Amino acid sequence: MTTPQDELLPGTRRALLHRIALAQSEGRAPSLVAAVVRGGKAVWTGARTSVEGHAPDENVQYRIGSITKTFTAVLVLRLRDEGVLDLADPLENHLPGTGVGEATVAELLAHSGGLAAETPGPWWERTPGSLRPGLADVLGERPPAHPVGRRFHYSNPGYAVLGALVEKLRGAPWEEVLRREVLEPLGLRRTTVRAEAPYAGGWAVHPWADVMLPEPLEDLGVMAPAGQLWSTAGDLARFAAFLAEGTTGC
Repeated sequence: MTTPQDELLPGTRRALLHRIALAQSEGRAPSLVAAVVRGGKAVWTGARTSVEGHAPDENVQYRIGSITKTFTAVLVLRLRDEGVLDLADPLENHLPGTGVGEATVAELLAHSGGLAAETPGPWWERTPGSLRPGLADVLGERPPAHPVGRRFHYSNPGYAVLGALVEKLRGAPWEEVLRREVLEPLGLRRTTVRAEAPYAGGWAVHPWADVMLPEPLEDLGVMAPAGQLWSTAGDLARFAAFLAEGTTGC
């Protein structure tokens, strides 16, 4: 519940509406929802859509893609806080046999573990996880693409490895650990591994024409910790408050 001091000025609200309208137009986004968090609470939300019959608000799910990595990082840092691991530990100490064991937990979190940006083979975000049943299928035959710890190189497989690390040390699937340790305690009831109505369908906008092509909904398997979550503006506002302040803002 907002209080009078939380309220945004009318001019600020108009500026925000203009900004999201411009963002939708310039980004050619089928729809979007935005929120402003102040004092640990969402004090404004706005939405735009060009999809007939679709009226999004802060409770409509969108696939949040790589924001999923932030949730996975929280799980790893909880293990650090409990003394189960140290961020300076080589991966090999906890998850042996991956072929990338020289990289430390911190380097994997920071995308400096030397891993490739993407998995071998078909685009992982648009194909089922059954095509990559294990980490070996995600990492390929020669996993380190760069010297470990020498440069930043964004890596989706790196977060699949971190998800596997969480599973190994917790003795439970990543999805279950996430729900138990983050989603339920923070009350993120509309953040899920698979889409739950109401949600925005996936669309790819043709690069040279105003044509939208439907995107498949895939279970990404071992790549899920890198990008499978669905969430809402309301839940992400709550999660942002937790990350910033260490509290849910309740």
